[in-house]
Amino acid sequence: MRKFIIIGFLFLLPFYGEAQLQQHRLDSLKQVFQTAKDDSVKMEVSIAIRNYYAESNRDSSQIFAEKAFELSKKINQPLWTARTLLNRASIIQKQGNLPLAFKLINESRAISQEARNEKNVYRPKDAPASWTPHNFRIGIYGASFHQLGNTYTQAGNFEKAIANYKEAIRFVDETNSESQVVNPYMNIGSNYLNLNMPDSAMHYLRLALKYSNSSGNKAYQGIMLLLVGNIYLQQDRIDSAKHYYWRSLSVSKEQSNDASELETIIGLAKFYEGLGQTDSMQFYANNGFKIAKNLKVYGHVSNSAQLISNAFKLKGNTDSAFAYLAISKQIGDSLSKARTEQLMEFQNIGFEEQIMLEKSVQENIVAKNRLRTIGLLIALGLLLVIAIIFFRNIRQKKKANKVLEETLSNLKSTQAQLIQSEKMASLGELTAGIAHEIQNPLNFVNNFSEVSAELVEEVEEERAKSREARDETLVSEILGDIKQNLEKINHHGKRADAIVKGMLAHSRTSSGEKIPTDINALADEYLRLSYHGLRARDKSFNADFKTDFDPNLPKVNVVPQDIGRVLLNIINNAFQATNEPSKAHDSYRGEPLESFKPLVTVSTFPLEGGRGVKISISDNGPGIPDAIKDKIFQPFFTTKPTGQGTGLGLSLSYDIVKAHGGELEIETAMNKGTRFSIKLNT
Repeated sequence: MRKFIIIGFLFLLPFYGEAQLQQHRLDSLKQVFQTAKDDSVKMEVSIAIRNYYAESNRDSSQIFAEKAFELSKKINQPLWTARTLLNRASIIQKQGNLPLAFKLINESRAISQEARNEKNVYRPKDAPASWTPHNFRIGIYGASFHQLGNTYTQAGNFEKAIANYKEAIRFVDETNSESQVVNPYMNIGSNYLNLNMPDSAMHYLRLALKYSNSSGNKAYQGIMLLLVGNIYLQQDRIDSAKHYYWRSLSVSKEQSNDASELETIIGLAKFYEGLGQTDSMQFYANNGFKIAKNLKVYGHVSNSAQLISNAFKLKGNTDSAFAYLAISKQIGDSLSKARTEQLMEFQNIGFEEQIMLEKSVQENIVAKNRLRTIGLLIALGLLLVIAIIFFRNIRQKKKANKVLEETLSNLKSTQAQLIQSEKMASLGELTAGIAHEIQNPLNFVNNFSEVSAELVEEVEEERAKSREARDETLVSEILGDIKQNLEKINHHGKRADAIVKGMLAHSRTSSGEKIPTDINALADEYLRLSYHGLRARDKSFNADFKTDFDPNLPKVNVVPQDIGRVLLNIINNAFQATNEPSKAHDSYRGEPLESFKPLVTVSTFPLEGGRGVKISISDNGPGIPDAIKDKIFQPFFTTKPTGQGTGLGLSLSYDIVKAHGGELEIETAMNKGTRFSIKLNT
């Protein structure tokens, strides 16, 4: 089913019910902004100008949103800062930057949920009598749920979007503002239509139209009418759909809402395409193409270009059809790639923010419960002080023990999940390296198989000749070559089998049993797996490695899978450290990057007295600053960007080495490199 993702934006109009701006007011507003000496007035006017440009010139809208934000901070107005954060998030979300929009929304929520921010709030000049700081704060907090719903809608999570829109309505009901429930109802209807639930969609759209007419908030009434038309089109009620499309276009023009007009025009172009009316289809597609370019809505630039291409194709004009198809595909591919990257980042950020929000909710619940308990105990204490004190002590001890037990259980569960996550990440890195390693024997098997098949054909051709013409010597030579090829195929097949068995051994859950292990072989294996894994994931990765193994090294009793994870983690970090200078700078250590050769060295030595072995892993990267050197073994500490590291790698490695009775040490110097040393007792 075709999706209709129409995103309306609550509170694009001022919260205190400012009438819709007209073009002739714009110049006077800009004049006020230029001449006003009061920063509060300049902030209010900036918001008004931002709202005027919201659906006609988004670049200008963003500029004035930023100005309003800076002014709100300058005059120390937290609630106005929260509101301008939502204004910025609205524009940024329309531009497709969902992670940044999500961040700004949560910053706004953190401010607007604090009741103490209701003190000394700037009151707009034309605010109605019902305006209060409390209602203003609640309105902003409710608006944050609405903007969050818009973000989830654009991310394709329609169920979560609907839940946030309904939460926004719950807060708006506290302010008794009909105008502010219009857009949430509209967007709930839009999302139910995306979920192919037309009856629910129609219910909420009728509510939106009802409150739009009664409150006078008609800024997005064109979108509401368009969505109703889409529902009728799904039901094959062509005349009704056409009627609402035309009403939508008329209302959008009346409201000077270019974005709403663009959505309707694209809808009409698709509508006429379905009816086979090519001229009308092309007319609206051309108009949509122009408006989309002006608004920089590149998704609709691509859509309208595709529709124009379809129209030219139906008319037999293949050159023009191909030209517009190329435009559509180029923009579509670019948007698809950017959207994929933004959604991945948004999901990572969304997960982290959700954990923080859930933690905050739990802390609030615990605090409220504690206050209720204390109040109850105080009330009972007035009746029987001694008895209640005795009962209170016993009860609190039991509750504290229970809370401690639950907390300990949760911590153990979380720790186990995080450790398993880190292990799975290691397995993923091993798999990438093994896939690269196994490719070589497979290539040999394929090549020798193809050559052998050709040699068999030559034998068959020779044997098809008469006995007198047949060259038995040639046949014998070919059969000898085939035998050699089969031996090579067998050899490389066994090699691939050994690699697979090794992979299965590494992927198994460790039994914890220590066995005598060849440390040289283990270190060499994980060095190569790390190198090939990084090469497989990042084609730009460029580094070299060398080994210096003591051939007389004794075997050591260790758990191979666990020590292997330690080696893989540290070697990966070493390779990544050597690759940092080439990505961030034009020179390194005062020398051109061309002369810098990234190098990782793995060495082994026997400990004094034959009491164990030492594994040294060194790199010539930039080194570790002294400020963070003492923190690198702490859980969750990482210098990598969000989503690229858990901060558990070195912490788990340290714990594994300690569990083996060994030591993990670090030596580092800025611009000289880093060396990790693992000492294991025999």
